[in-house]
Amino acid sequence: MTYSNKINYWRILEPILLGSIANIVINFIFDPADPDFIFKEFFVAIAFALILTEVNRLIDNKLDKRMNWATNLGKRFLNQLIYLTTSLLVLINIIGNAYIWLIGDDFYSISELIIINLCVFGVALLLTFFKWSMHFYKNWVRAERNLENTHEHLTKLKSEFDKTHTQIELQKINGTLHISAEDIHLVKAELGIVWVYYETGKAVFQHSLGSLMELLPKHLFFNATRNTIVRKDKVLSIAPSTYGKINLIVKNTLEDTTQITISRLKAASFRKWYNSSSS
Repeated sequence: MTYSNKINYWRILEPILLGSIANIVINFIFDPADPDFIFKEFFVAIAFALILTEVNRLIDNKLDKRMNWATNLGKRFLNQLIYLTTSLLVLINIIGNAYIWLIGDDFYSISELIIINLCVFGVALLLTFFKWSMHFYKNWVRAERNLENTHEHLTKLKSEFDKTHTQIELQKINGTLHISAEDIHLVKAELGIVWVYYETGKAVFQHSLGSLMELLPKHLFFNATRNTIVRKDKVLSIAPSTYGKINLIVKNTLEDTTQITISRLKAASFRKWYNSSSS
């Protein structure tokens, strides 16, 4: 399920909470002895709260384009408060009195209007504070998670780049040779022997091809086939082959080259690796 298809439960709950709490508070102030005060004009309060919350979302969207919470916290809060107060005055005093007129009741007195205005504004402000707190909490958690992921990613990158200078032990005739990963041109496994090609020749790596791949930086080397590891900057040419395969010409030593065919299954990952920004 994509984010756009998820149900926004807060968008449903917010007007219900605002309408319910405001209705309870106002009716309790006006008539605390009435046992039915909780349900008095309940659906009208919900409808009013629904209109108010949608207006508040329009205010949010408008202000988001003009000022950011992270850099203009005080100014954003003040503007939000002004717009919210203005909206409440219009909705309560115009729409509210229009409703009273339609049902034929007496208009609210000044004192009643003040109480209603203050109650609804207080409840709306509390719910808005709650919503802002959740917004900042989610952003804080997301920022912490992103920071951890970034740190982990940078650590992995550093580890990969450090492998460039790792000294790898090779066997040549009866002696031992140590070369760094950046000196390797090509690796080929033939008849169970892992040959490492470098500038002036080749030598034997006395472990498996997979264990050698673990020592090499992934941004520079690619396990092209079951028995071949290629180095990016030693690939001389790339040509499409049959059935989605790829043919490579790779320099293995100073004066020699090797042709390698990458299978269809590995072709996509090879292109992604080869076209990456690292070199």
